Amino acid sequence: MNGVFEFEYRGLNIIDEISTVEVALDPVHNAFHIYDTNDVVEPEYSFSLKKYVMSDGFYRMANVLYEKQFFESASQTVEQWISEKTWLFYGSKKSIIKYYGVDIIEISKEECIDEDLNEIHHLYNKYVMRVL
Repeated sequence: MNGVFEFEYRGLNIIDEISTVEVALDPVHNAFHIYDTNDVVEPEYSFSLKKYVMSDGFYRMANVLYEKQFFESASQTVEQWISEKTWLFYGSKKSIIKYYGVDIIEISKEECIDEDLNEIHHLYNKYVMRVL
């Protein structure tokens, strides 16, 4: 992947300790790749809804990124801006969680190994290798 910019975000994890999240910005695919092993911004599984939901930590981080204007945001709200991006979470679940629009899907280990699916999802190989 050419043109990927990497940086760090620091936030509170689930036990209220400051932890670091690695973020890779991919402007070509309008995506953020997030390597989070300490549950800082990773989506949470809601047992009552039986699906993943975005965490408060994610919304705090997304708001910081929105204010930094890494992508053109024109006169969009932060919610509109979030929904137009692809968010890929590599972390504690040994799988990848993809959030785009209103859909949250889990990409299994097997799918991560398949190079064709890897290209379809525009995964970031550096982070894929860490979760496998």
